[in-house]
Amino acid sequence: MNKRHVEALLDGYDDDPITSLTNALRIVLDRPDDTWPELVARANFSETRTAALLLGEQRALDDLAAELNERRQLD
Repeated sequence: MNKRHVEALLDGYDDDPITSLTNALRIVLDRPDDTWPELVARANFSETRTAALLLGEQRALDDLAAELNERRQLD
């Protein structure tokens, strides 16, 4: 992700975090047509993190947004 992508993620995050994260993960994972559940599964997160993200738990969403903002990629 480049600076423009991160800015787009952060600009829309407060209004719709899942859509913003979906768009960011589509870029990071190079899967432009995947859905949120498909992207989360493809990202190889732990089972706990995957479940929290799919449930829309705010802390998990915030942690992912922070990770993408800071690293601009996934570990």
